[in-house]
Amino acid sequence: MHQVNKKTSEPSEMLDTSPVLGEEIRHHRTARGWTLEELSKRSGVSIAAISKIEKGQSRPSFDTLLRIARCLQINFVQMMEGEGPSKPKGVTARLTSTRAADAELFQTAHYDYRVHSTSLTQKVMVPLRMTIRNHEPPPRDEWSIHDGEEFVFVLKGTLAFHTEHYAPLILKEGDSCYLDSTMRHAFVAVSPGDVEILSVCLSIKPFEGEAGPESI
Repeated sequence: MHQVNKKTSEPSEMLDTSPVLGEEIRHHRTARGWTLEELSKRSGVSIAAISKIEKGQSRPSFDTLLRIARCLQINFVQMMEGEGPSKPKGVTARLTSTRAADAELFQTAHYDYRVHSTSLTQKVMVPLRMTIRNHEPPPRDEWSIHDGEEFVFVLKGTLAFHTEHYAPLILKEGDSCYLDSTMRHAFVAVSPGDVEILSVCLSIKPFEGEAGPESI
């Protein structure tokens, strides 16, 4: 699997975020006794970016938040909206469902993300229904890059899937692809109107010990 370049500039695909976001990140960081520098080393997100997020001075990208959430071993939406009621421990037969209208919506300049199964914490997958609105590739420094692997399935329309190492894939309704998501990638709508896809992100080492920078 490819390793993330820690010196790459932060993507500018900004999310509309909750006001509790910075407080949640600071709470979980300090609860672990980590400095900003320590979280930066472990997540690959710059100190300046983390500091601005905690102070509510910037709107981070989806990929940046996913990297921080994985590093702090917390649920992505929990970090966005604050921790809900405590869940019983030791449960080995978890089950949840998400109605279409109840999916958590986050938006960027190019994509809409509808996050499913947000009630389950410490899960190994992040299931997303995405709407691809752009018809041209985003600037290269705005392409997605995050830990783990990703499965993409086209629900509606025709998609051009761009990666840094391969020629663009043209995927039609019912087509899919699977990738190492540490490789930069981007989605482009080819057919008229928006394209709908299912994206399932998987962490290779989900919440196992304290992840160092090499595993991000």
